[in-house]
Amino acid sequence: MVLRMKCSARSGLYIAAWLFASLAGENANAQSSQTTLSWAVPPFAPAFITDGDELRGYAADTQNWFVEKLPQYQHEILQVPLARLLAEMKNGNSELRCSTTLIPTEERREYITFAKTILLHLPISVVIRVKDKAMFAPYVNQAGHIDLAQLIANKDMTTAIRIGRAYGTQVDKYLDTHREDANVMQVADDTKFLRMLELNRIDWTLYFPSEAEFYRRRHAPDLDIMAIPIAGNTSLLTATIGCADTPEGKQAVAEISKIVDEYPSMPWTDFYADWLSPQDREWFKAAREQFINSDQFEARLQYRQDTPK
Repeated sequence: MVLRMKCSARSGLYIAAWLFASLAGENANAQSSQTTLSWAVPPFAPAFITDGDELRGYAADTQNWFVEKLPQYQHEILQVPLARLLAEMKNGNSELRCSTTLIPTEERREYITFAKTILLHLPISVVIRVKDKAMFAPYVNQAGHIDLAQLIANKDMTTAIRIGRAYGTQVDKYLDTHREDANVMQVADDTKFLRMLELNRIDWTLYFPSEAEFYRRRHAPDLDIMAIPIAGNTSLLTATIGCADTPEGKQAVAEISKIVDEYPSMPWTDFYADWLSPQDREWFKAAREQFINSDQFEARLQYRQDTPK
């Protein structure tokens, strides 16, 4: 026997309202039962750029790309200094807290669990005015990499570096020998270096290529610049999403690494490429291709001076 329920139009409305309320309640309960994944965002342009309430930048876009692939979590953004984030992770904060731009180190692996490589960066490079390319040719080897030791020793070529900034072991080795030289200006704010180049106050400086392009767009949009890789310092830098080393963090990282495996071409790295100059973008894409298809962990940049802009 099949029982059929008959009802009036009014009772039908009541039933429909009850069903809607029940479904809404179920959705609310489902959302409330979801684990909250807190994304810690350190201030680091152009990875993360805060304009009012809007968060932009290549790491922000990368983060949003992965958020869309993780609907099983509720997501929230926390803007905190990197030092505070690392301290909270190290102290065993029970919340599920992750960050998109972390570089794995042995010390960090003691309290952070890391996903497979997600971010690829061009390394610190010598940034010059394009019109001065011939002036730097004597310092560039056949591979297209600049000899920083010879360049910085030239007292007629002026540069500027930021006070207190670490540029990496290889580069700092050369800088430490010449920091007090008259041709090496030490400045507290490296956002000014592009204007100093534009005004011919310096001949070259040191930047990550994405930094150089970011500051050029903001402070010297008419300046035509180029970045030259430094000999002995041409390896792509890698970073990834790291979460606090808890059971929840390990689970989130496993899910993120699975997503990485599903997209071997690393399409999210195009967000980073968009923050490079046209010339640097070509270098990056070639290095990314080598990274993806190489059995080795590191990819090497290849630079040609005749690369079109």
